[in-house]
Amino acid sequence: MPPILSSLDNSNQHRQAPLHDDISEDSEDVLTTAEAEEFRYLETRVEECLKSFWEIGRALARIRDERLYRENYKTFEEYCMTRWEMSRRSAYQLIDAAVIYKNISENIIDEPDNVAYGRQSIKVLPANERQIRPLVALSPKQQQEAWNEVVSTAPNGKVTAVHVACVVNEYRRKGAVPNKKSNLDNIYIETEQTRSCWNCSYCSKELPENPQSFYCNKLGELSLLEKNGNERGAECQHWNHRNTPADNKSQQPETFNLNVQLPSHLQPLIQDAARASGLIISEWVAKAIQEALLATDVTDVTDLTDN
Repeated sequence: MPPILSSLDNSNQHRQAPLHDDISEDSEDVLTTAEAEEFRYLETRVEECLKSFWEIGRALARIRDERLYRENYKTFEEYCMTRWEMSRRSAYQLIDAAVIYKNISENIIDEPDNVAYGRQSIKVLPANERQIRPLVALSPKQQQEAWNEVVSTAPNGKVTAVHVACVVNEYRRKGAVPNKKSNLDNIYIETEQTRSCWNCSYCSKELPENPQSFYCNKLGELSLLEKNGNERGAECQHWNHRNTPADNKSQQPETFNLNVQLPSHLQPLIQDAARASGLIISEWVAKAIQEALLATDVTDVTDLTDN
């Protein structure tokens, strides 16, 4: 019998027959020696399983990049959904988490507060994917700095996903941008004086989940790994500066605000569909509504309005 199952099966016996005779009935919440040992073992197993997220993300990244799914599946998204019942969004969250975990673990800032006390100098690393998720919005260098601050300022020395999000939000509130002195390859944001995609009138202010891409209202989601903003801006025929007078800009369709409350389970489905189409969510929804209206019989709509 596996150790875990054996421990679980024997746990009730430990509670019925405590090993320490001096434990009174008023101390029933105090664990016996065997229970305490079992508790430590099971917590270690839980911690190990939670930390396996980065191994899953790393494996999915290789399957995607090397197209190892191609024999039985047409796309990586189909493979994830059919084989693992995992949405595209969840798969990419795990892949992003693996990249960030590797970045932090290999370049972690070795501060006294960032090292666990004990016989071994074990660096404090994210315990699960939720703790890493907020860091996606930052550059690789900022991820290292932010994580160092997270560990140094964690309440009672306990890192939580909420605390990570608070630190990241503070970085973004201050308008933090990647360090210009650091070597960030193609992942950086240029200033407003630079001819780039980020200050183009078509550049969406919506932040994608993948920090290695951005949204263009004209062309959809674009990868920063292929070309950075400067290169795209110099080559793109649609590029137009945000500060260009309205008369000189390409005409944009008029819009209106529509607040709609939808069931929460639709959110990841809509996000995945929009990303697969290379569109931002608002554009994908507008396109879906337009297609639905075009497919609707005009006479039916007229009858509804008349009634």
